[in-house]
Amino acid sequence: MRLNLLVISLILFFTGITHALAKPKPLPDNMQLVGQAELKVLWFKVYSARLESLAGRYDADMSPLVLHLDYQRDISRQQLLDETASQWQRAKVNPTDQARWLTSLAQIWPDIRQQDSLSFYQASDGGHFYHNQRYIGSINDAGFSQAFLAIWLADNSDFPQLTRALTGQQ
Repeated sequence: MRLNLLVISLILFFTGITHALAKPKPLPDNMQLVGQAELKVLWFKVYSARLESLAGRYDADMSPLVLHLDYQRDISRQQLLDETASQWQRAKVNPTDQARWLTSLAQIWPDIRQQDSLSFYQASDGGHFYHNQRYIGSINDAGFSQAFLAIWLADNSDFPQLTRALTGQQ
């Protein structure tokens, strides 16, 4: 039992070091708009979203992609983590992967204030996050990038109208 706790602690520790040592990667400036949409829950505007690619079109196997979320309300880091976990559980993402990725996201994501932006850049070397256009961390795991973007872009996403608009189908 103690050995298991030691192993888990070491994994979490080294995951944190990886984020601390990650080299900042600038957001690309040559991307074209694929689609945009606004997420509303009841009558509350949560965020405006934009998806960009090099060609200005979306294909599920395409890289690089940039997803921009411009928030219209305050959202805590914990709320972001909880909603991400909920979406991954709904999509039946492997629980071990979820736990590892959520631990990493807890170290990367800030609390969001109204008018803040959070951007995700899916590149060949992994996924990179930006808060208000400033690099805040990376997760270098192709499975993560796919699972993260699927929250917005999968055919069976929780918000199909938003997905259609972002992917240029509407």
